[in-house]
Amino acid sequence: MNVPSSSPTRTALGILFVGLLGVLIGAIVVAWTSGKIFKEASSLPAIQPAVAASGGHTLADQLQSQVIAAVKRVEPSVVLIKSTLHGQQINPFYEMFGPEAGPQSQPFIANASGSGFIIKRTGDTAYVATNAHVIFNADSIEVQLADGRKVSAERAGSDIRTDLAILKITGSNLPAPLPLGDSNGLQQGQFVLALGEPESFQNSVSFGIVSALHRHEITASGDGSIGPPPIHYADLLQTTAPINPGNSGGPLVTLDGQVVGITAVVDPRAQNIGFAIPISSAQPVLAELELHHAISHPYIGVYMESLNPQISNYLKYRGNGVVVVNVIQGSPADKAGLQQGDVIVELNHQKVASPEDISKAVAAQKIGDRVSLLVWRGGNLQPVDVTLANQPDSVPQS
Repeated sequence: MNVPSSSPTRTALGILFVGLLGVLIGAIVVAWTSGKIFKEASSLPAIQPAVAASGGHTLADQLQSQVIAAVKRVEPSVVLIKSTLHGQQINPFYEMFGPEAGPQSQPFIANASGSGFIIKRTGDTAYVATNAHVIFNADSIEVQLADGRKVSAERAGSDIRTDLAILKITGSNLPAPLPLGDSNGLQQGQFVLALGEPESFQNSVSFGIVSALHRHEITASGDGSIGPPPIHYADLLQTTAPINPGNSGGPLVTLDGQVVGITAVVDPRAQNIGFAIPISSAQPVLAELELHHAISHPYIGVYMESLNPQISNYLKYRGNGVVVVNVIQGSPADKAGLQQGDVIVELNHQKVASPEDISKAVAAQKIGDRVSLLVWRGGNLQPVDVTLANQPDSVPQS
């Protein structure tokens, strides 16, 4: 039996009715849902910028106020240092060509500039901390204060090996000394400011963070002739606060205005990699320089490396210690008979595992002290006594 089909007109009307009904129901649902969402959203708290606990200022405003206050507190005590060296320059062609090559020597004047800060003041006398390379070999030093006054400076003490120096100035109404902080308490990521005179742009400030602590074995190149010799820094702070030529010797300070470092060197291969001498290690050196004008550095006279599997396998040595890479001719180590390839196992009956262990132990001794080493050589342990001498300003490089 066949089922009769509906007429075309009735089918079209049915489809149209169903479509209109669906649109109407959809509109009702959307309207109800939108109203509910709007009602819920309107009950949520409005998003506000971060606000400080007091005063109604944003955290950005609070940070900005701290930076401005720190700069105002520190800047008057930061100085520009200009040093001058007068000397004779030898004509390298004179021996070969004689008078035809010109005079055998002729005078020259070398100028350098850097930064410093007031670290101590007593009446009309103040002491300025800076880097030793800023005033290296200078025979004339001038300090320009933040208020524009220029005064002659006397070298109170300088030590190129630690790259620290202290100057003495006199005058009325000298700036107050800056408070010293505790660089041992610094944390990675902490805000710091570098103040100084980069490229003689006096009263310049840069802002950054402490990038890293205890950067070891950083070397600043030097020609060792007119300028300073290469300087090997044992322990430095790394910061993103931009440091430029002329910043050397200026203070690195916290947002409280406390000095935590003395800016010293930059890495020319990269941006925002600068280094400062931690104030906790610099302050005792500066105090010693003020009192005795120089510092003696006891040394053994060897270049060392920590043991690694390759060196241990080559030497056929199994154990802890520090390997002697090179012995400086004429040094205490040379006189005591130390040799390349020796492994220093103990110093004064204390085990050593790194060159830093030996350097710190030797630095705690005095010139003329005798240190007892236990040395492994060719399969045998033997004692070696070394009498410490004062390290010269420059030693041959390994």
